[in-house]
Amino acid sequence: SQVVWLYLSVGVMVATLALVRNLDKLSDYKYTLGLAGVVLLILPMLVGTERYGSKLWIYIGDFGFQPGEFAKIALVLFLAFYLAANREALSVSMRGIGPFKVPQPRMLLPIVVMWGISLLVVVFETDLGSALLFFTFFVIMLYVATGRVSYVVVSVALLAVAGVACYQLFGHVQTRVNMWLDPWSDASGGGYQIVQSLYSLADGGLAGTGIGKGMATLIPVVSSDFIFSAIAEEMGLLGASGILMLYLLLGVRGFATAARAKSDTSAFAAVGLTSAVVFQAFLIVGGVTKLLPLTGVTLPFVSQGGTSLLACFIIV
Repeated sequence: SQVVWLYLSVGVMVATLALVRNLDKLSDYKYTLGLAGVVLLILPMLVGTERYGSKLWIYIGDFGFQPGEFAKIALVLFLAFYLAANREALSVSMRGIGPFKVPQPRMLLPIVVMWGISLLVVVFETDLGSALLFFTFFVIMLYVATGRVSYVVVSVALLAVAGVACYQLFGHVQTRVNMWLDPWSDASGGGYQIVQSLYSLADGGLAGTGIGKGMATLIPVVSSDFIFSAIAEEMGLLGASGILMLYLLLGVRGFATAARAKSDTSAFAAVGLTSAVVFQAFLIVGGVTKLLPLTGVTLPFVSQGGTSLLACFIIV
């Protein structure tokens, strides 16, 4: 089924190239895209089905998809078009408080809205990964558009406040963080996935056990959430590093495309979409290697899942 999705995704990529000739013309519909993104993000809260602890999926008969993957594209494009239109206002409207310069309240509104949407996703969909992803690519785009470190500082402060509040208020956030800090305390229960993942990574060594010769299937949901552990076990540190270097190359090419873009609209869209893919890869690889708390995002282009693959090829 993944091969079928791959061919379909390549077809959709070609169709996107044919239909979206000019991003500047698409910017006329920025608020429509923004609204579509928010609706797609909120839809699973209303009619979604819970799988593996997160409410991300919508099922029509036997067919299931994740609207959040397409919400990511719509929201990045909305932000790119909004920032391109308001770049100068966001850059210059600062207020001095002692030695610091902070943005004016009305200019902080987009940050607060994005912060609020991220919190909603955590609360109602129990999806830490998507919430962190949406907030992070927004902050990156805001910094690229304005060059103001103060926006980043305010954003990180908001993220820290939200993180502490979610940890105190919600059991599923506490569970994720506790399993990250000490998965061996419940190695046969809540920490089972991450413990098995770490053994897979260790078993791979430098060159791996060989394709098909690993025991990665002992990890639950290995084909989507823990696919990186399976690759690292069977292809070793060398194969896993190769995958990470491909993401770095994709990031470099994406930012080079942004640098060569002929308009702010195109440049910000390239930065946002590239950041979304690369940071998503960082999030899930960090999760399976125990660098970060585990989040349920997919590894772009690699994890099993048609919706994710389709979204990644549209981004390309």
